[in-house]
Amino acid sequence: MFKHTLRATLLAALFVAALSSAALASTGSVGTTANPQAGNVLVDDHGMTLYRFTPDQPNTSLCYGGCAQDWPPVIVDAIPATQDPALGANLGIANRTDGSKQLTYLGAPLYYYVDDVQPGDLNGQGIGGVWFAITAS
Repeated sequence: MFKHTLRATLLAALFVAALSSAALASTGSVGTTANPQAGNVLVDDHGMTLYRFTPDQPNTSLCYGGCAQDWPPVIVDAIPATQDPALGANLGIANRTDGSKQLTYLGAPLYYYVDDVQPGDLNGQGIGGVWFAITAS
């Protein structure tokens, strides 16, 4: 019984790690989608909402550890493609303390929210009064 429980625990841990890696995978493109609650919000190529953390400094993330588990940073190798040149001109990259590169919009580091599971979800909007979907300017 112990071996079965240990095996199940290890499999569950591997599954969670795979999901975390997928959440941190590079986004292929960035676009916008109209949301009745928040306006024209930025989304990745899977339609997942991108958020900002208001305590962050320009091009500097303050979200690490447990924060980054709930709000995975949008990690990229390069600035992703966009259909809108104006949107693309506002994207950038910030270096994180672990050496990874985080996508930014107008200098604001971008994040996903772990409880957004379907394209268009906006479950992180307004949490703690510091997390907000990025709206295109």
